[in-house]
Amino acid sequence: MADRRLVSAAGDLARLLLGHVSRYRNGELQDVATRALRDDTEDRGWVVRAVNTSLRVRQRLDYTLRLEPRRVLSSLRYPFRSHAISGEPPRSLSLLCPTRGRVRNVRDFLNSVRRTAVAPGRIEALFYVDTDDPDLKEYRDLFGRARWLFGEIGSCELHVGEPIGVPAAWNRLAEAATGDLLLMANDDQLYVDHGWDVAVDSRVGELTRLYPDGVLCLYFDAGQYPEGGCDFPILSRTWYETVGYFTPTIFQQWEVERWLFDIADRLGRLYPVPGVLVEHRHYQDYKAPFDATYQRHRTTREKSFADHALFLRTRKLRDAEVRKLRAVIDRGATRPSGPKAGPGLPAGVRPAVRRHYAELIDDLHAAGLAEQALASAELAVRQGVWAHPLQRPVDYRPDLPLREEYDPAAFWFGAYLTENHTKLLAELDRFLDADRLQADAAPSRDWDRLRLFTDGGWTPEADHSFPVTVSVLSAIPEATLPPHSTVELGLLRSRTRVPARCGRSNAVLRVEFGLLIGEGAGARLGNRRVAWPRGGCLVFDDGLEREAWNDGVPPHVVLSFHIPHPDLDPAVRPPDGASTSDSGPALPGRGA
Repeated sequence: MADRRLVSAAGDLARLLLGHVSRYRNGELQDVATRALRDDTEDRGWVVRAVNTSLRVRQRLDYTLRLEPRRVLSSLRYPFRSHAISGEPPRSLSLLCPTRGRVRNVRDFLNSVRRTAVAPGRIEALFYVDTDDPDLKEYRDLFGRARWLFGEIGSCELHVGEPIGVPAAWNRLAEAATGDLLLMANDDQLYVDHGWDVAVDSRVGELTRLYPDGVLCLYFDAGQYPEGGCDFPILSRTWYETVGYFTPTIFQQWEVERWLFDIADRLGRLYPVPGVLVEHRHYQDYKAPFDATYQRHRTTREKSFADHALFLRTRKLRDAEVRKLRAVIDRGATRPSGPKAGPGLPAGVRPAVRRHYAELIDDLHAAGLAEQALASAELAVRQGVWAHPLQRPVDYRPDLPLREEYDPAAFWFGAYLTENHTKLLAELDRFLDADRLQADAAPSRDWDRLRLFTDGGWTPEADHSFPVTVSVLSAIPEATLPPHSTVELGLLRSRTRVPARCGRSNAVLRVEFGLLIGEGAGARLGNRRVAWPRGGCLVFDDGLEREAWNDGVPPHVVLSFHIPHPDLDPAVRPPDGASTSDSGPALPGRGA
């Protein structure tokens, strides 16, 4: 009998150790782990201890080699990220975290918050611990020293109460929270990317301009879920006060987040906070040791199946929650930065109406009638043509986020172009020396453009005069492979001002690489004034309103192309027939 138990224990150990390889992790592995946790007898207890030793080694290596370098790199990059200077007002944040038997995890979690938040003073961290938690004394000791250990964080509060389950504990903490945003937290989380709190401000500010009713559900997304999953919802206070709870308590735990995300998705109010990694150190991914807390809350697959079956049976309950939130959305609110969007026009009418409105507004800007142009744009928003008066593409995707500028460092080709700037500039100088772009001609009202790539191929002028540029850009597939791709040189002559206008589609981003920076050249993107970095990129939503000027004497030249919007599904591209070229004229005979 003892021999059979030993053989069985050895088999469990082998099976659990195989879990270090992701392809061996499946539902059966959870059953093996549960069985090993429950059977802590002398002849089997060593199994979990051995596996946990390997998991702690793995966890330490992962932190040292992956998470900590990412945190340091994000801290160095933070000053150059667009949301770092977005000017959004800081919002108060409430982190809600039930915990049990994980004092060390809580300390690591709070340290990660303290080290990565730009403004930790506006954060409150609330924790719920059961009265029967064996580590309750250690929790009290930790929070008794919180002011000295985590003093940068606005407040760290410990709430002790009867065992009520994780969903009810989240609700208890939400009742005590005062933040504008309520963030679901776990004691197996680590905040990794520096400036995550400012990224939340930027995203919420952007969405509030689009949806002034304030009904929002967000989640952090740094691509950690290959299949596009969501985790750890962030709810606006409007959402919370409308439904009256943070999480539903009908589930044991498994379907709580799915409930919230399903409602948000059906409302069209589910949005990521892109580029922010919050690491979930879950035992199922072999990122944390197996412990009694996992057994207590996530014991068997049967319970998870029961939760899922209950989720499927409760659609009508979620329908009722959707109606509550929809009523708030329908009532609307005063838009702080523009008119309230209307109910929308019929699908077949919208493209033609957008085209006529866009032409009218561009003509008004060209005539110097900025106030009339803005009034027309706001009228279009009230009629449901667009969601924002400063984003007016003819080919419009309302589901894509509005952002005034993107961080060039987030795109691999930015550094690649900078490395090749000297070669590209030398080739341009030879071309300008031949006066091929007539840089000293009289001032104009637009860019002079030389088309280098169009209709799926490089132009004869590009092959003849710009072989280096062709070689460099050919190594950037994003610039030339999508349908209707164009690559252009744009010259802004001395004393030239280009009137405000929008590009054709918000399903693409426009990239403008500063080849030759004219002193006195600048641009406005949406509400922000910007300048082109010498040997660097500006990346922005092509549907966003912009204007450009060159008040100096030297010419100003950029190399421009378009890339698919990063929030698009990879299979989705701009509509057929939608040119991504800007509306400025091409030079005669050079690829109109």
